[in-house]
Amino acid sequence: MHRFHRFAATAALALFVLALCASPALAQAKAPETLTYVAEWTIPRADWQGYGEWIAKYDKPILERLGSEGTLVDWGIYETYIHEENSNTHGLWWTATSYANLEKTRAALLKAPFHPAAIAGAHHDFLLRAMAGATHAGATAGGFLSVNRQEIRPGQGKDWKEMWEKYRKPVLDELVAQGALASYAVQFEDVHTASNAFRYLVTVSTSPEAEDQVDAAWSAANDKLSDAEKDALGRTNRELTVPESHRDYMARIVAAWFK
Repeated sequence: MHRFHRFAATAALALFVLALCASPALAQAKAPETLTYVAEWTIPRADWQGYGEWIAKYDKPILERLGSEGTLVDWGIYETYIHEENSNTHGLWWTATSYANLEKTRAALLKAPFHPAAIAGAHHDFLLRAMAGATHAGATAGGFLSVNRQEIRPGQGKDWKEMWEKYRKPVLDELVAQGALASYAVQFEDVHTASNAFRYLVTVSTSPEAEDQVDAAWSAANDKLSDAEKDALGRTNRELTVPESHRDYMARIVAAWFK
């Protein structure tokens, strides 16, 4: 799930493109389809620091082990950066190429001690399937997780995908190749907790400085468009998506790893 947001606004576009499923070299061979389990909690403000330390102590080693064993293709731990009232404050994800490996990871995490604030707080899970994406192999921390959600109008999925591949994918692929993005993915819910027309772009930057680099890349892409192209894209976007459904989420990456 960025400065893509600024590009989208500047170009009158609300298109977006979270998992994470291609080789670090962006190979042309089709990557295995991936599933991502996301678990989020609402933790009281007074417990934020203690909860973060708890997760680093008990959950991170489990994710690291399962990644090294080949069970997972990526995982991450994050803290909400832009907070909303009565919304999640902390979360983690893990990605695999099978339900069996997703469940193996979930079962291992359930054996770890639970922080009291997590037991008492609100909780929400997502199960996501990736449509497209790329990753830059290795561990990262300190960057940002951004999620951009949009609803596609009925029957417009193919046209939306074509527009995304023409105007969005090349910029994202270049940012992954440069190392500014550790990953990006276009995802939809495999188990629907909201509209089945929602699509999610999830991006993970590697540092605050890299986030600036992402911002600059979208601005540069926007500058290459003529006024007529911007107007045409804006009109097309309104035909393909439901603008009022657009929502953004931003979190700080505590730790993440990509195969």
